[in-house]
Amino acid sequence: MSEIATIDQIQGSKNLSQLIRSNAPQYWRYMKDQANLHGLRHYLPFEGMLAGDPHMGNFGILPLWTVGGTRQMRFVNVDFDDAGRGPFVLDFIHFVISSKAVGGDVKRRCLEDAYRQGLAGTEIEPPKKVKDLLEMGVSEYDDIVARYAETNSSTDGFVFKVGKIEPYNARIARSTIEALFATEKVIDLAIRPRDRGGSVDELRIWILVEGKSSRRRIMELKQYAEPATAIYQPQLPVEQWLREVRRVFWPGLDGSDYDLVNLAPDGWFWVREKRVSLIDVPYSSEKNDQIEFRDELATYDANQLGLAHGRQAQAEAYCGAIKTDTEAFHNTTEEVERAYLELAQKVLDQESARQAM
Repeated sequence: MSEIATIDQIQGSKNLSQLIRSNAPQYWRYMKDQANLHGLRHYLPFEGMLAGDPHMGNFGILPLWTVGGTRQMRFVNVDFDDAGRGPFVLDFIHFVISSKAVGGDVKRRCLEDAYRQGLAGTEIEPPKKVKDLLEMGVSEYDDIVARYAETNSSTDGFVFKVGKIEPYNARIARSTIEALFATEKVIDLAIRPRDRGGSVDELRIWILVEGKSSRRRIMELKQYAEPATAIYQPQLPVEQWLREVRRVFWPGLDGSDYDLVNLAPDGWFWVREKRVSLIDVPYSSEKNDQIEFRDELATYDANQLGLAHGRQAQAEAYCGAIKTDTEAFHNTTEEVERAYLELAQKVLDQESARQAM
């Protein structure tokens, strides 16, 4: 396999960070077929449910329904698309790669320490900005969502924009979609094109709904696709897979805010509210305060990933294997991370040179 074939969506990526975040399937294919994982042999046997595509943009704050029937602001993994079973260590390596791609000066040992604390069940203090957002009232977030819906709609429906929100043209009957929102009025349907990212080929339908209070919100139906982790190894049947993902990444939550529905004969679709991101990840900022927040956020995310891994059966043994020689863990994982980052940068440089010809 050529190096170019290892990385996809090169032309649509403006920088290394964007390229890494667009290539979860290629990451898992590389780890299966090309990566030298010999140095990781002491950690690879420990497996469980992984995020699959862990990066700073895939962690965020949302108001979510708990199993007790209340809505609370929670900091969670907000994207299950590529989750699946596999070696814990490769999920951590993936996160470090995505973090280092944002800024080469991201302190890797800080990520490592925070991750190990999470594995051991210790949650670190969130960055002040994250802590403040977690204290936001649920109704305040709902107001932000309503304003977002108003911005993208008129009295009659969506405000269409080529390449962003386009008229609905899928074959799924409107009545089928309306049945999913029986307690709300469906105002309009639209297609949300996507020209990059791991789910570039999946159908995405936006639904403008209005509740009894006349407050509008945008819901999304996103076509389900086999997770990127399935490239590395076979995964559980979809319904069993989803139960395990929720147990690991959304403990104490009922899961209804991020559900899968079967729209036969068109298959499975994710159904969720179009979230408004409260955290603006400073991917390219050069301001000192933004860089400081970026590093704090990456460290906190690493800890959250460790907590998720730590909830699982093989986590204790995995944590023990790391503690046996923490410097060996640092060196062997760093070697794999560096090789992938160097490959991605080389591919990006080759594409830049090609375009300049």
